[in-house]
Amino acid sequence: MIEIIKIAAKYFYRFITHRILWLFVLTALLFTTLFIRLFALQIVEVDRWVTTPIENIFIEIPLQPQRGTIYDRHGRPLAINHLTFVVKMDPSVSITNEALLELTLLFERNGERFVDDFPIVTPDSPDGDFTFNFTGTNTERRANRWKDDMAIPNHTEATAEESFMQLRRYFRIDPELCDEDARRILNFRCQIFMLRLIDFRHYNPVPITFAMDVSHATMAAISEQGNFYTGLFIDIQTRRDYPGGRYVSHIIGYVGLITADQYNANKHLGYTQQDLFGRSGMENALELLHLRGTSGLQRIEVNRAGRRIGTPEILVEPIPGDAVFLSIDLELQKTAYYILKEYLTQALITRLMLLPLSTELVAQNLTIQNALIAFVRNGSLDVRKVLDAEPGNGAYAMRLYIIERAHNRNPSARGEGLAEIHRIIVDGLESGRVTPAKMLLTLIGTGQISDPEELITARLTTRPQDALTVLIDKLRAWELTPQQFNLDPSTGSVVVLDVHTGGILAAVSYPSFDNNNMVNVIDQDYLARLNTDPSRPMVYRALMEARAPGSTFKMVPAIAALENGTIGANTIITSSGNFSLNNVHVLNCWATWGHGRLNVTQAIAVSCNVFFAESIFRLGNNFGHATRNSYDAIAILNDYMAYFGLHEHTGAELWEHYHAVRRGYDGLMIPSPELNRHVLADNTAQWLDANNAQVAIGQDISNYTPVQMARVMLGLANRSEPYPLHFVRMVEGRQGQILVDRRNAPEMPEPSLEISNATWNTVIEGMRLVTEGNASGTALAVFSDLSIQVAGKTGTAQEGRNRFDHTAFGAFAPLDNPQIAVYVNVPFSNADRVIRQISARIARDTIGAALGERDEPERPQPLNMIRP
Repeated sequence: MIEIIKIAAKYFYRFITHRILWLFVLTALLFTTLFIRLFALQIVEVDRWVTTPIENIFIEIPLQPQRGTIYDRHGRPLAINHLTFVVKMDPSVSITNEALLELTLLFERNGERFVDDFPIVTPDSPDGDFTFNFTGTNTERRANRWKDDMAIPNHTEATAEESFMQLRRYFRIDPELCDEDARRILNFRCQIFMLRLIDFRHYNPVPITFAMDVSHATMAAISEQGNFYTGLFIDIQTRRDYPGGRYVSHIIGYVGLITADQYNANKHLGYTQQDLFGRSGMENALELLHLRGTSGLQRIEVNRAGRRIGTPEILVEPIPGDAVFLSIDLELQKTAYYILKEYLTQALITRLMLLPLSTELVAQNLTIQNALIAFVRNGSLDVRKVLDAEPGNGAYAMRLYIIERAHNRNPSARGEGLAEIHRIIVDGLESGRVTPAKMLLTLIGTGQISDPEELITARLTTRPQDALTVLIDKLRAWELTPQQFNLDPSTGSVVVLDVHTGGILAAVSYPSFDNNNMVNVIDQDYLARLNTDPSRPMVYRALMEARAPGSTFKMVPAIAALENGTIGANTIITSSGNFSLNNVHVLNCWATWGHGRLNVTQAIAVSCNVFFAESIFRLGNNFGHATRNSYDAIAILNDYMAYFGLHEHTGAELWEHYHAVRRGYDGLMIPSPELNRHVLADNTAQWLDANNAQVAIGQDISNYTPVQMARVMLGLANRSEPYPLHFVRMVEGRQGQILVDRRNAPEMPEPSLEISNATWNTVIEGMRLVTEGNASGTALAVFSDLSIQVAGKTGTAQEGRNRFDHTAFGAFAPLDNPQIAVYVNVPFSNADRVIRQISARIARDTIGAALGERDEPERPQPLNMIRP
């Protein structure tokens, strides 16, 4: 019996340990599990899965509207849209590093601009340094923020090179590739990384824009190699164009990819991280009010891989932005720009042609060597092209000269390498080893001046002494510009106002920039040059450059003194050339010999400093000078300054100097004891009669922008408190409805002061005598050949003893029926041996252009949105 049990146990053990048995059991369990799951899906949970597909989901995303357009007052286009082909990528689809590299090379071969916002620049030579190319303010903070976003370890301490190498490793870029090719890959790879996905339910389907306005060749290459360029597709999108270009770039501004701050503040309005947003000018000021439009809504089907399927379904149609008509006259803006640039050019040419006078405090003459040194120091020489020059190129000799003297035999055109090259060339010009002729041949080689038939090259080679003549010829042809030399005078602004409405007809700032290079896909090299240009071309001088107005301010104290009875129209004040208080010298008149006996109209005509210093002194002191109260005098004058709007922003829709100052100061914005304490950072600072005397002649802490002073001229023209100024003249909705209309004079509140007709007549008569009559007006010679009667005022203001004084001119015209008010400011231009009264001459020519006969164009017709 025992034996049988043993045999049975043996077979049972073999049975339960047999692999086939357990394979059968496992198979049975799997089929049972599958059966149970299928039963649940097909029977128990059928309703749930019928309504919720497993594979796909639908996502609703904003549909961006067409951006509103901008025109000048006559309907000339200033900011319009064109349809263009765009290369985009779905960030949910993987793409190889090889494809990203080849894509970049494809764009470069076809000469197309692509998005390049990777902020690390690779070295030009093996010994060079990696650098961040952040520009502007807070560059260190911006670099640290970017490194943090890119998950760079120890991001606050990591250098540009360490960050670059970390990203190379993280994105597994082939170590055999050179740094320049690695950068090409990282540029796009980092854009994709910034939109990295978390999970399927949080999928963000917004594609990344890689390039705009691509050619058919690029589109064909991407389409034909779809398996290689995975995730890429061609889309149609509107591209922003600025037909007015550099003439109105400060006014119009430009759009760019929305910043993080802009996105966070406006994402509730339907913005995405790939949208464009106004960065400056009207594009920014009117972004939400008129230009943006209203977003639509579309539904997109997306599979579990995050890929879009089928055709998007439009749920809500977007509403385009409005049509904005500015008060600007584009042709007048261009003309004023050319007038200003021509006079600045002529000033530079004249300085080059002057013979030196050793007795001058500030030398007005300029040698060609010093001019070319300024050109190099200003960063105007295209050093990259010099270093790339081949034998036979005019710049090749300069390349060899640099290499022989550079610390590194393979010098870099960036950072310290660029600074070293500038020093080498400047030293050569100063020592004579680099002749002006050699420098001009270099400019021919870099293509910065033209020589199509090589006649200039031959001339400079055989007659190097002709270099000055060649330079002047190229300045006259505007192949070289005052901006490139940045020598006094080389900047300026012109403002023209419509006295009937306060509309800004022209507001020119020189130098300028081309906003077409800043829009859509930003030209990073161009932006870098702008940010490092010492002439500061991106500063809107008409609204942001506040300087002492000098004598163009004198009508304001004249009105204050006349209205308060401290002087009358026939009051005589004698000027001996200087003004003193208690035997203490306060100021000189520009006519140090003295103007003698003057009334107020004559004082305005000849711009006598002593007359106005005495007039403002009398505002706070009795005629016998027995009592003294300088605070009373400035308080009275402040009321009249406020009457002319100098204490507030002008009303123009753009950011201006007032706003910049107001951010850190809440007190009076006009010269006053309060502002003086703020400027000096001294709450105990006293306000003296000497301060009043300086304010009366537009000096001391008097600083106003050209647009502020133009508004003063508008008030004088209308004999009233001046209107608020505006750029936006009219806005039309897409259905033709008028949303904004400033074509007529605005309703004004009761004036803060009453000014008598007698006072207006007296002051304006003085302004007339500036330009005509027999009172020795300071601009009489300038306006003698202009048929239009002009009421004007010259002005100079001192910046420092080592540079020329500033000049300005304010006016309105015609005298008897004012149509326009004008203000011109040219810093560091008061050099009589160069161009006497340069600001007055610019104003004269601008007035002639503004009041001449011009045919107004028809209203704009519907634009053809297909780009030719």
